[in-house]
Amino acid sequence: MVRIAISSDNHLDVNQVEPQKALAMQVQYLQARGVQYYFYAGDLFNDFDQTRRYMTALRTRLANRVQVYYIAGNHDLLQHAPFELTEHLADPGYLHRRSVDLAGTDWRVVGNNGWYDYSFSAYRDDPAAVRQWKRVYWLDSEIDQPGDDQERMQGVLDQVADQLVTAKDAGKRVLFLTHFAPQHELLAPRPAAVQTPRRERFYQMINAMMGSDRLGELLESMGNVKDVFYGHLHGSHPPLKRNGVTYFNQAVGVRNKRINE
Repeated sequence: MVRIAISSDNHLDVNQVEPQKALAMQVQYLQARGVQYYFYAGDLFNDFDQTRRYMTALRTRLANRVQVYYIAGNHDLLQHAPFELTEHLADPGYLHRRSVDLAGTDWRVVGNNGWYDYSFSAYRDDPAAVRQWKRVYWLDSEIDQPGDDQERMQGVLDQVADQLVTAKDAGKRVLFLTHFAPQHELLAPRPAAVQTPRRERFYQMINAMMGSDRLGELLESMGNVKDVFYGHLHGSHPPLKRNGVTYFNQAVGVRNKRINE
């Protein structure tokens, strides 16, 4: 039996957790539970350099005991994250656009950072309005990318399709690791406080940046994807099974003076 562990959204800087303390705790936890593979699904720091250094340190500390892999979330991409670097980084632990086979099994973990295309929002057919709102209110407007969000999401879909076809040709069952939500049904129930036009607009704009239904449709169409692990949505989200695919949310969440999830 192979034992894996998966988490995301630790947000160590937002939560004001000392990185070396967190590192020591993770090393102890993973070793004590006999974990053989640890996968991190993004949003460790608001800085890709810090995320890379932390994951390299964790990988070094657990060498020959636990294999460590990670992808990036939107927070990781806020600083020191040029698009070409984050798409093609040659880091043995970076799983974006890559995969790893679990030893002694027919399982393959396929990784992709993912993105969003506004398909969770009532504004899905008005991308110009979402883009304008995003520039004013949403931190992702600082992230480097050559095209718009729909173009970036199409690139993700093309990458994932190639990865899944390669896995199918190799006879592999797939565990898929991504950061953003792959189905709108995974969103939390509509908050009771959304009762005014202004709050409705903000609610719909935020949903636009949560993920993409097209990714879920692709994953469910392939036949070899069994489980999907995602983050980005904080709070408690129970597993969802659709068309033979089970979706698991691995986000730890945020806790500070303003937010306690």
